[in-house]
Amino acid sequence: MLLFDDYWKKIIESIQTAYPEVTEGDIALDRSGHCDLTFRAFQVMKKRGLSSEAVYSKVTEILGASDFIEKIESVGGYVNFTLMPSKLMEAIWKEMEGTNQYPDTFQDPERVSVEHTSTNPTGPIHIGRIRNSIIGDSLARLLARYGYRVTTQYFINDSGRQVASLYAGYRKFVKSDNPSAYDLLEGYKQATVELEAGTELNGEVDQVIRDYEKGDPETIEGIRKVCSIILDSINASLFNLGIKIDDYTWESDLIRTGDIGRIMEDLEEDLLEEAGAKYIMSNGRKMFLTRKDGTSLYFSRDIAYHLYKFQNFDWLIDVLGENHKEHASHIEYVTKTLLNQEHRLDFVFYSYVSLETGKMSTRKGQIITLDELYERAIEESLKVVKSKRPELPEESLKEIAMNVAVSAIRFHILKLNSNKPMVFKWSEALNLEGDSAPFVMYSYARASSIMRKLEGQNQAVGKNYNKEEGALIRQMYLYPYVLTESLRGLKPENVANYLLELTRKFNDFYSNCPVINALQEEKERRVLIINSYRTIIRDAANIVGLKILEEM
Repeated sequence: MLLFDDYWKKIIESIQTAYPEVTEGDIALDRSGHCDLTFRAFQVMKKRGLSSEAVYSKVTEILGASDFIEKIESVGGYVNFTLMPSKLMEAIWKEMEGTNQYPDTFQDPERVSVEHTSTNPTGPIHIGRIRNSIIGDSLARLLARYGYRVTTQYFINDSGRQVASLYAGYRKFVKSDNPSAYDLLEGYKQATVELEAGTELNGEVDQVIRDYEKGDPETIEGIRKVCSIILDSINASLFNLGIKIDDYTWESDLIRTGDIGRIMEDLEEDLLEEAGAKYIMSNGRKMFLTRKDGTSLYFSRDIAYHLYKFQNFDWLIDVLGENHKEHASHIEYVTKTLLNQEHRLDFVFYSYVSLETGKMSTRKGQIITLDELYERAIEESLKVVKSKRPELPEESLKEIAMNVAVSAIRFHILKLNSNKPMVFKWSEALNLEGDSAPFVMYSYARASSIMRKLEGQNQAVGKNYNKEEGALIRQMYLYPYVLTESLRGLKPENVANYLLELTRKFNDFYSNCPVINALQEEKERRVLIINSYRTIIRDAANIVGLKILEEM
């Protein structure tokens, strides 16, 4: 949980003394720019038969003398609160002085599993899948910042038909004893052509599946070998973006340890049969758990995986593509209703990334890999950095370019609402101006430059803040509420968009509030504002994966 002077909570509790029916949901952050917090009084007005003026009068009577409120206004059915900059700055500084962060965090005992990426190990990861990884990694960072004990997880699909096809393609088409992930992808693409043509390779794939489930050592070793090569490639690509997964579970392990068999026993009363295949009814649909030959299907293996996670975690979060919504509903039905699991289970869905030429497909080879994106982003970033800082040595230019590239990729993909489809365009992804990662990074470097010139300068909470100072302070103070709102909705993109708004406020401050040549009182309070800004930027940037630099 987050610890700070919570004026939102104080407002709610004060209003509840007059109107107990008011909930947290009745008071929200204002997005219009007219105030900081707004009380939606409609339900109170309707329930009690009161006018907006009557509610406003009562709220003013209760809170009008509060030293942390600058202004209370009535607008229709809303009561708007503008908070006092000096009290907000005090609240921010009190936390930073003691912990060097705002807000402080109290460790929560809940254990949270965030499963993300989990892409089939059939080829290098491409930009259509990286949205999953970026959302999942940022979500895990948000949860950890909030105080939860978080483990990120990857479910390795090494038992399905696609991986069996990959292995069959490797045996038939790949000549190297030490193939790369790209060699295996080429073999997979050739196998796909044959499988779609209905050749005898289909029978070979079926046999691979049977041998793997029966525990044939040669098949197990072969599949694990090719999957591990691709998994290493995926992990190396993710590492370039600052993404590291904590725990890996192989699907096949759930078969060999007997977990699938135990699930079939637990679901025995609900099992139905069709031509030898076993299924259950879920939301009016047949969901098959095994084939007619008795081999397991992905649905049963995924149930087993969730049961494994339920045993080890208090809260499960799965990041899934939008085409998995129905599958997720069936998993929830089986685990919660049929198997009586009580722990929390949430799904975060996202729309896929497509190219301007259409949908990406690993099997058809119509992809832009993450490695290609990363390398080109560095090239484009280096051009821009060289144009802006030609005096820097080559090594420094490359370091800045790499950090800009990583940040630009992550921020460009994360900032958009995850439910909205995204057409990937090079021009937008590598735009180093506007609502982008470099926009935030440059503001931080600019603030750091000021502080280097004022090293050792005293800082103090002021009283008479001007418009730009007050706006920046209010935006900084709202950071804990943004974290809370992002966590409740499982939307790390809110933090990315907060960074943009915070940066805009800082740029207004920078343009209108001189620091180095200011009067002493102004200088001291502005130094404190800048240091606080830098602290919050670093914290929020870490959540969304931006590489903040002291100099750009």
